[in-house]
Amino acid sequence: MSADKKSRRPRPNLGEIAYDEIKTMILTGELGPGERIVLDDLSSRLNLSVTPIRDALHKLAQDDLIIITPRTSHSVVQISAEDAADILDLRLLLETYALQTSGSRLATFPVAEFRQNFAEISSSTDSKVFIATDSKFHNAILALSPNQRLPKLYSYLQNLIQVISIQAIQSAGRINDANQEHLALLDAIEEENVELAITCIRAHFEKMKSVAVHSTEY
Repeated sequence: MSADKKSRRPRPNLGEIAYDEIKTMILTGELGPGERIVLDDLSSRLNLSVTPIRDALHKLAQDDLIIITPRTSHSVVQISAEDAADILDLRLLLETYALQTSGSRLATFPVAEFRQNFAEISSSTDSKVFIATDSKFHNAILALSPNQRLPKLYSYLQNLIQVISIQAIQSAGRINDANQEHLALLDAIEEENVELAITCIRAHFEKMKSVAVHSTEY
């Protein structure tokens, strides 16, 4: 291959790399809610210069995952109890709508797969594994609706929901309780009982909201 062709290879966008890395750190709890971010420390940690990291933090601020103060200090968002309740209320509305409009799609839901996934989770499970499984499950519920705008509406909330979840699952026994709530919901879906499924998901979110509101109070 000629030197000219090699030079035409697109260079990696370091800002996008930094964005993806930092976002993952926030959504897995590696960077905790309210944690102050020191640019030089993060630069060393990611082996990237400060410039793409600063660009990434500004982009993450647009996603409401980073707070930038007037003196240009940066910290991970810390969601208030009131905001957590509002976010989870919206989540309940969207997932309830997905179930109500699922129609014949409800019969195609991968019940056995998720039942196995939740069976493998216990209180000792890594929180990252639980959050990833939980997110996949609720996204599958949203996908039941034929409304193609629904996932886009949900996408903004999803990042904030994961931040709330990181705090909520620190509550003793919450992972096991959430698993039981998920299994009850799976039973209702398997029976293709929409009303029961809505009752189960409402109970699941009310419990999560109670735990999340308590865990986010400061």
